[in-house]
Formats: sequence, C-alpha cells, structure tokens
Amino acid sequence: MNVLVTGGSGRIGRYVVTELAAAGHAVTNVDLAPMPTLPGHFLRADLTDAGEVYGALAYAEAAAVVHLGAWPNAGMVPDPRTYGDNVRGAYNLFQACADLGIRRIVYASSAQVYGFAGAPPVFVPVTEDHPLRPVNSYALAKCAAEQAAAYFIRTRGLEILSFRFMGVRKPSEIGPEIDAMTADPATGASLLWTRTDARDAATACRLALETTGVEPGPYNITGAEVVLAQTGADLAAPILATRPRSRASWRAAGRR
Repeated sequence: MNVLVTGGSGRIGRYVVTELAAAGHAVTNVDLAPMPTLPGHFLRADLTDAGEVYGALAYAEAAAVVHLGAWPNAGMVPDPRTYGDNVRGAYNLFQACADLGIRRIVYASSAQVYGFAGAPPVFVPVTEDHPLRPVNSYALAKCAAEQAAAYFIRTRGLEILSFRFMGVRKPSEIGPEIDAMTADPATGASLLWTRTDARDAATACRLALETTGVEPGPYNITGAEVVLAQTGADLAAPILATRPRSRASWRAAGRR
C-alpha cells in the first residue's frame, strides 16, 4: 500500500520507513530534514500547517499513515511550542485523513503519559487503563492528541492506534544501557527496567497497518520482559511498597 510516514527521518521513523519499504510498501517520508539513505520518497512539510498536511497526503496518495512527526521530548523548544506544535500537528493529520478517506493511522504516543518519571506506577503490570499523569509539556500533548484520536474514532470512524512507546533505542544503545542499569537498578525505574529495540517498534507499526482487523485505541509498545536478572516483581516491590495492593496483588509475579 502507499504509506505516509511523518517524522520518517527521526529516531524511530527511519526504522519504520526501512521496515515498510522492505515489506513492499511505497513509502513517503514527510519531515523537515531529509535522510537521503532512506528508501522511498521524501517530502518536506510542516505538520502545523493544515494545507501542507492535506497536500502531503494527496502527493503520497496515502492509504495509511504512521504519524511520528513531533518534537520528541520536552525541553527542545519552549513548552508552549512543544505542546502547541505537537497537538496541532496530530489534529491536522487526523482531520485531513478523515476528510480524504484514510482510515488506518498509527499515532506515536508515549509511555510518558503515565508519568513514571514523577511517581511510581499505581499498579503493575501496567495496562492501557493505567491512570495518565503527564509531568511535562510533551506528555501533556500526547494525552491531548490521544483524546483527539478518540474523537475521530468515535465521530468519523477512523482506525487510530495510539502506540505508547516506552524506552525505544537504537540496537547499539541497548547493551550499554543494560550495563548501566545492572550497575545501578534504580536508574531504570522510570522505564520499568525495559528497553524496546527500534526495529521491533517498526515491526509493530507495519503489522498494525497490515492487519485486516484491529481495535482502535491505545496500545503499550515496549519490551516484553525486564532486561535485568531480577524479576519484575522484585524490581517493582521497593517502589510500590507504600501503595495498597489494589490490582490482584500487583499481578507482577512474572517477569513482564
């Protein structure tokens, strides 16, 4: 199919573009910065400009979209711009897809919506119904965009999958980060001692586009197991010690 990938030159996007092209899809990478080594077409567009979003989708003759384009964290630009640009870009894309008849969208949300940098989980394992507690402008924008996605799912019939990515890293980064966590497990608490290979994140995006039937809404995308020798229950116990066991005694007996 023809797939438009916003932010295809970015940290996850370059793997998504490569994965989709290798599977035979025609990919258009929409970004502000080209990456000539990537397969497919490149189109420079500003996602905060609704007209450019419509134009990009029409140029690509897109049948589906992976929306990764955004400021990738708080602190890169002032907070009002982080929030405003990221929410506006997502809304523009959802609106344009609805108007142009493009139903399947993978939206890159973030596990930052859970706020683990500010407080431990309310329960583990962390399912998609965990409370959202954003602690910065980036995470707040992701929450707002997920609400916009829910609106377009409900009112326009779009199939938007909000992928809450956690700890996505290039393959070369994972080993050193595991070594650092092994030396000091406390440093891994905000990402619940997991890491996600960017190639696996890309595969998740491809499968979400290719499957014939999928329930729209939020999905946690992260490593299936903690990356340390200890079990998830043992690692989580100290940070959850002050919390009541309200979810089936934490349901964390395994490594997940």
